[in-house]
Amino acid sequence: MVKAYKEHFQFIMIMTVMYVLGVWVNPTIYVVFPLVMLLFGIKKRFFEMFILTIWMLILSDYVPIKNATYDDLQFAKDLKPLLPIFLFTFFILFRHLFKPVPRLFLFFIPFFIAVSYALQYSINFTVGSQKTISFILMYLCIPIYVVYLHREQKELFWNSLMTFILGMLTIGIVLRFVAPDIAMLEGGGRYKGVLGNPNALGIFLNLTFMLWIIIQELGLARFTKKEKWYALTVIFLSLIWSGTRNGIMSILLFYMVFRLVKINLFLAIIAVMAFVVYLDELNVVLIEGVKFFGLEDYFRLDSLEEGSGRKVAWAFAWTQIQDYFVFGGGFGHDEHIMRPNYYWLTREGHQGGVHNSYLSLWFDSGIVGVILYFLGLLGIMFKSFTQNYIMLAVVVSIAFNITYESWLVASLNPFTILYLIILTIFVSNLTGKDFEVEEDIQEVQLDEAPQVEPKTA
Repeated sequence: MVKAYKEHFQFIMIMTVMYVLGVWVNPTIYVVFPLVMLLFGIKKRFFEMFILTIWMLILSDYVPIKNATYDDLQFAKDLKPLLPIFLFTFFILFRHLFKPVPRLFLFFIPFFIAVSYALQYSINFTVGSQKTISFILMYLCIPIYVVYLHREQKELFWNSLMTFILGMLTIGIVLRFVAPDIAMLEGGGRYKGVLGNPNALGIFLNLTFMLWIIIQELGLARFTKKEKWYALTVIFLSLIWSGTRNGIMSILLFYMVFRLVKINLFLAIIAVMAFVVYLDELNVVLIEGVKFFGLEDYFRLDSLEEGSGRKVAWAFAWTQIQDYFVFGGGFGHDEHIMRPNYYWLTREGHQGGVHNSYLSLWFDSGIVGVILYFLGLLGIMFKSFTQNYIMLAVVVSIAFNITYESWLVASLNPFTILYLIILTIFVSNLTGKDFEVEEDIQEVQLDEAPQVEPKTA
């Protein structure tokens, strides 16, 4: 990781300058950021473009402090629609460099057709169309850039990627002590780091942990023992401080299934089926365990039964879905339905949107879209089984996580991009074997080099 910091020191300085411009010289960033992306693209600095995309999506998740005297990170929210446009533009301009194109996009083409068809029922066709284009471009471009950077930079790309992600999490930890108003919810509440809220941080940590494990398991990058301990400390310290129940359970599910898969696939499948069948009983056991250890306040048991108001939103969403049952109303339809009822839902104990990706998908693409999307995801899982079975652990963890959050239906957030990176690894069968082969070739060449006898006088 130290090597990655040294390698990209100038780039880190550029990001720092842009952050300062965005927060304190706000209008300037609207010119500077597009110019920087344009220059990086022209010079084929695709790694920098890729990292700037993740960085801007992380910043855009931030929720401004009430009564703030400046616009905080509003610039990130305003500029993020440009990200997929830049990525797609330079893919088209330099498409010969990106060949062969990864096949992740193909698994979701039926879903894209279904959700595009649903736009004819959209309440706001313009917004729905923009979200559809953004969604499709991200599913197309992210795998393309990941495969290209893997091929060109090999281990350095994965090392640098994890260094950047862990660096952002580290900044959140530092802010908890030096600027708690930024890193904590208002009134000294739960920890949220550089994300918008603790639940968002939990999603990000879950995806980061999975990516971290996968990179090491497939040999995409190597880390020292100190780096491994540092990464785990940053991830789990952030997780504990955030107190996100969904994040904790998602990570536990992934790791348990991951360990079982390494022992026996059949055993892992049986365990997953048992978890689904006996979920209610396990929930009772967990609650009793929480009470036994006196952790009721930490896990907020008083709001557990109602899912922090989520059940109110789910019940309301289900009644509204009936009008768009088969085909949905296009991307953004869930927001168009929930927002006008925000005041009523707040009085019933719920704040926010649907908080369930299955229902949000149903809103946007109907039952047809829901089936097609998860058929695509299952197709990716079964394809990955030809190489390894880790994808089962990923799917189980994601399936649980999205039960309580709606991030899967959005494209311009810091979660979807990590999710797409993980899917790309499995679809494209990315492993560290390429590095091992290169090292073996070098060793063979050294061994087979002709030995020159020293000349004697």
